[in-house]
Amino acid sequence: MAGQASLLQEGVDRFNDAVRSIDVQRIQKQIQARRRSFERQLTSGRKNIEKRTRKEVTRLRTEIRRNPLFKRARSAAGDAAKQIESGVGGVLGLLQIASRSDLQRVDRKVAQINKKLKDLERIRKANGGATHI
Repeated sequence: MAGQASLLQEGVDRFNDAVRSIDVQRIQKQIQARRRSFERQLTSGRKNIEKRTRKEVTRLRTEIRRNPLFKRARSAAGDAAKQIESGVGGVLGLLQIASRSDLQRVDRKVAQINKKLKDLERIRKANGGATHI
């Protein structure tokens, strides 16, 4: 009889273990489903916030650009830059120092001359070096 009781107890223990295992698996599935749902909600919420933020930034930029004060400030900045450039050009002229535009013009000329020299060198090599410059 003792053997049957232990066999019966063993069966009951296995059954209880199986029930607990099923409960754990069911709980794990529920947790995973909730996690996926929460992730979808977060992703959706983030995308909505990003979309609203982009729209708001675009609206604010447009509003700022239309603002007369912004237009005046932009115009004043352009006028100030022109005056500064003119003043610097005058000072550089008095000190006999080349301006940026002068240097750019000279640089373009040097580049043209270098290209012509390379072309002449190529022609000279093609003729076997017979042409002397």
